[in-house]
This record gives sequence, C-alpha cells and structure tokens, in this order.
Amino acid sequence: MKDIAMQMYSFGFDKPMTLAEQFKEAARMGYTGVELIRNYMDVPAETLKQQADEAGIAIVSAHVPMDYIINDLPYLAKLGMKMIICPGTPFATKEEALIVAAELNCIGKEAAKYGIRVGYHNHTSEFFEDGGKPILDYVIENTDPETVVFEIDCGWASAAGIDPVAYINRHAGRIAGIHVKENGAVVGPGTPRSRFDKTPAPVYPKDENGKPILPPEVIAARKERDKLNVATGTGIVDWKAVKAAADAQRSDVLYIVEREANYGDLSRLECLEADCKWIQENL
Repeated sequence: MKDIAMQMYSFGFDKPMTLAEQFKEAARMGYTGVELIRNYMDVPAETLKQQADEAGIAIVSAHVPMDYIINDLPYLAKLGMKMIICPGTPFATKEEALIVAAELNCIGKEAAKYGIRVGYHNHTSEFFEDGGKPILDYVIENTDPETVVFEIDCGWASAAGIDPVAYINRHAGRIAGIHVKENGAVVGPGTPRSRFDKTPAPVYPKDENGKPILPPEVIAARKERDKLNVATGTGIVDWKAVKAAADAQRSDVLYIVEREANYGDLSRLECLEADCKWIQENL
C-alpha cells in the first residue's frame, strides 16, 4: 500500500515541532498525506499549502469540531482537501443521535458548495446501544449519503467490541475514511455523554511549565487506556480484511494512521515510522 496519511494529533508531545516541521517529518517516515487538527488558524492557508507541497505531503482531511466546520470551510478549501471530519460530539440516545444527524446534514450542504464532504469519527461510546443497535447507526442512517460520510476508527470500534469489517459491510458506501489504529483488547463501549449534560470539565492545577497536574486515578486510567494502542499488526484488528471491505464499498477511501500512545521503549516518532512501514509491507 502506497498512499498512507497520518492524523497530526499522532505526533503527541514528545518533541515540539512547527506544522512545517511536522509535514517534513511525516514525509521522511514514508507518509504521503496528513489529516490536520485545528491548530492551523494562525498560518495563512496559502503558506500552509506551500509548506505541505515543499515537504511532498498532501493535506487530505482535517479534524474540526462541529461548531467550527462552517467557519473554517473557506480556509480548508484553499488547501485542496475533499473531506472534513468532526472528531466527536456528545450524544447518548437515539433521539440525540438524530439531532447530530440533522447537524451533519446542515453542515454537509454548506460543505458541498466547496466540493467537500463532511464526516464523523467514532470513539467507543458511539457503539453504546439504544433500541437494540449502536447509537452511531442512527446517525449514519439519517444523514445524506451525498454530502455526509464516516471515518471509522477501527481501534476504538474493536475496543468497543465491534467487528470493523462487519460494520463497514453493514454501512457499505458510507465509509470514506479508515483510521488505522491498532488495538490490543476489547473493553466494551464507553458510557456516552449526553449533549444536554452541562457538567463542566474538571480543571486541574498546572505546574511551572504550564502542564496540568493530574490526580493519580486519572493518570492510572490513561495508562490503562494507552496500553490498548499496541504496534500495528500485533493487535486484534484484521487489517487485510478491513482494507478489502473498505475498498469494496468505495474507490476513494482514505487510510489514516492515528496513534495515541507509544509502546515499548520507543519514542512516538519511532512508533509512527514503524506503523507506516508495517502498512507499506503488509497492505
């Protein structure tokens, strides 16, 4: 497999880099494209596009919170991407899923004016069931296939206990992106948060470097979660079957590596380079 993109969030915080430096590093590791996170607004679109071109990297997609997508469309269209993905939004029931579907339909109509499709990316909580099926199903079933697509994060899906291959087949034609995130175990779907839950996020004190000081129980929970993100090809996802299913239902699927944790004694960059090499050699 030749064309492999990387979600820029994957760089983590091991080594601070500018966007231009990240583009060059992604290309050095063997990636051909990137999926942005929303940290680009201080850089003119023309400059960002030039930086990516100089690195030999295509900007294929972006993760943008739902409330900012319409605002960012003119900027992102200048970068040449054809897909913008909402990285997640709270919804806990069928009724709330239908609200999310309506929002995506509205945004999708606006994005279509720029030749861009809007989409949604899952974690585990979207596979919580209401009425006998995952709440994400209600979003997929009630969005316009002409303007709204979905990016299946196979790591989170499999962690929730979902077979990514079966899920792709069930929603054939709607899956335009695959997050290649390896997963080592099934933990079940997380408890979804209602979009009407106004409980404020916890605020933690910060150290002298401005980093939050997390309670021991939060640190422990994050370490357990991070253990799921094992080396690509060593977990429970059948990537050959995922690729076959995804390619059978669309001809334009984007494959995007997303890494949330290091493994072994490797740095984040070493892990990402190994991910790319495994995909190149095996898919």
